[in-house]
Amino acid sequence: RKVAGRDWMEFFTVLVWATVIMIMFLAKLKAFQDVLIAIILGTIMLVANADFFFSHFRLYKIYVVLRHALLKDVVGSATLGLVCLAVHGLWPEASAPWVALHLTALAAWALCGIQANPMVSVGLWAGGKNQMTKAQLLLRILAQAAGSVIAFAAFGLYYSFRFPGEGPFGHFLGIGSACSAAVTFAGSVAHIRVIDAQTASRLAKMA
Repeated sequence: RKVAGRDWMEFFTVLVWATVIMIMFLAKLKAFQDVLIAIILGTIMLVANADFFFSHFRLYKIYVVLRHALLKDVVGSATLGLVCLAVHGLWPEASAPWVALHLTALAAWALCGIQANPMVSVGLWAGGKNQMTKAQLLLRILAQAAGSVIAFAAFGLYYSFRFPGEGPFGHFLGIGSACSAAVTFAGSVAHIRVIDAQTASRLAKMA
């Protein structure tokens, strides 16, 4: 009993000190940094409790079927975003990371089947036959948006410490980024049509 009581007391002490340190850390942050932390924690909370939130909507059954795929989309979108943003952090003036953000998403789907970018999902929906319904497309885009929000908010928080007062996403809406998004969409449409054609050819031979 003494050992158990001592363990709980140590746990409580560590928890109290961790809370105090966290409060002191947050008190030193600027309002913009507080907002970014709230966005990160809020988005993670929404992802973790997605089952509860979607249970109030008609597309809950669709969500249950796609649950694991959607989680992969969240993780994939956040990972690709953080990698490209980390490269952007090393070379702030370069626009290549924003171009790569869309193109790597196309490669991730072609190689691993992970839809980490809305341009990929919209391309599959527009170009493929019976690939996904509008409800499935909506869930995919929501999952990708959640991963991207986590990645961008985390990078924005880091950037605010490294370069105070400077915007971290200066090249996000550049021409190169828009062109790479268009290429990603077109590539998704073309690739899924090739796959559909190959599938139809195999089925015709079997018949």
